[in-house]
Amino acid sequence: RPALVMTNTNLHESRRGFGKLVAAGAFGIAARPPPTYAASKNGVSFSNVKDGDTVPRKFTYKFEVSGYELSPAAEGLKEGTGHHHLVIDGPKAFVDKGEAIPFDATHKHYGKAQTEGELELEPGKHKLTLQFANANHESYGKEFAKTITVKVDES
Repeated sequence: RPALVMTNTNLHESRRGFGKLVAAGAFGIAARPPPTYAASKNGVSFSNVKDGDTVPRKFTYKFEVSGYELSPAAEGLKEGTGHHHLVIDGPKAFVDKGEAIPFDATHKHYGKAQTEGELELEPGKHKLTLQFANANHESYGKEFAKTITVKVDES
């Protein structure tokens, strides 16, 4: 293989070319606007059923959360974490931020950080609200709530 020989003229031209390249690169970076990234939307959703769907009496609802992490209630309060609750035929589309979610037949708690829950509902229309809350079962409010209506089949 031939050895690479660089003369003073080649070295001078190489340095000038490199300087132009660096200047062009710096100018190109400064001239371009910074990239924009889509912000992930905070919230909860049902992953296997949507508003208006017809479901059987016994059905497993699947839950998702974005913007926060799932964490079992037993692990205590941790910033940016929580677990799901399902409100069946509740009076509102969400539980107010900071309000404790009750323990009763209308409010199902998934405090072990479950991502699904099976319900058996009577035939007819039912309003289901998925609500995310912290380890003390205090709601994260409207931003972390999703309400749908399902029609439960007779069979």
